[in-house]
Amino acid sequence: MVFYIPHHLSVPLTTFEDGLILFLHDNNELPFKAKNSIRLRPALAHAITYRKSQTIFLPKPYTNCTSVVGYNLRHIYEVIFDPNSARQVAYSEALCYELCEQAYIFSQCSCILPVPFLMRYVFSLDHDRLLITNTCLPGTLNENCALNARQQFAVNVALMAVWCSRCAPQCIHTQFSTDISALPAPTAQQKTSWEKILLENNSTVSLPDGFAEKYNAYMDANYLRVTVMCASPYVTIHKQQAKLTLTDTFSAIGGQTGL
Repeated sequence: MVFYIPHHLSVPLTTFEDGLILFLHDNNELPFKAKNSIRLRPALAHAITYRKSQTIFLPKPYTNCTSVVGYNLRHIYEVIFDPNSARQVAYSEALCYELCEQAYIFSQCSCILPVPFLMRYVFSLDHDRLLITNTCLPGTLNENCALNARQQFAVNVALMAVWCSRCAPQCIHTQFSTDISALPAPTAQQKTSWEKILLENNSTVSLPDGFAEKYNAYMDANYLRVTVMCASPYVTIHKQQAKLTLTDTFSAIGGQTGL
C-alpha cells in the first residue's frame, strides 16, 4: 500500500503529528485506536510482519466473561458502522468501556473528545435511544471540561459501575505480535513512476501550489509505503479448560452419599 501524506492540509496543532496510524485487528473486530495500533512516519517504506494468537476464557459459571454483544452496544455499532457488518462484530470490552466513558463525558459537558474519531453517538442511562454528540473543540472550556470528566471517571469506581454496568469481561482476546522494519523511501525509480500520475493530477490527492517545481522534495517528505505480511499460517490458542465438569460434580456427590 502506498500513501501520500499531505502535510500542507494538516491543522497546525502541537498535540498531533503527521503520519499514518495502522490498526491490526481480526476480521470480526472493530478497529480501535487504543488497541493494536502502530504509528508510521512518512519518508519510509515500512514492512510489518505479524503473528496471531488468541486467549479464550470459559463463560459462566466458570467466569463472568461474555461473547454476547448487548442490545445497546449492538445498536451503537449499527449506527456508527455498516449495519450488516455490525451484526457480525465480536464483543469488545475495551470499546465498551470507551463508549460508556464518552457517554459520561457527554452527560457532563454536552460534547465528547475527538479521540477515538469513530465516535458520533453515545448511549443514555435514561432510555435505549442513542444521542447525537458534538465534538469538544480543542483549546476551549468544553475540552477542559471533557478532560476533567475523563480523569474523574477513570478514578471513580462508583461512576464506572453505574455507566459501564453493561461492560462485562470478554471471553475471547485476539492478539497480534508484530515485527516492524523500514527503509528510506521513495527510491528514484518510485518517484519516476509516480511523477506522471501526480503531475497530470490523475488522482484524488490534493497537491499544493508549486508541486511540480518541488516534486522531489514533496515526495521525499510525504511518501509512505506499507507492506503487511503474515509471518505464520498458524494461530496460537491459549484456551481455559474446566478441571471439574458438572458430571464430575454429581459423580463426586453420589460417591460421598453412597449412591
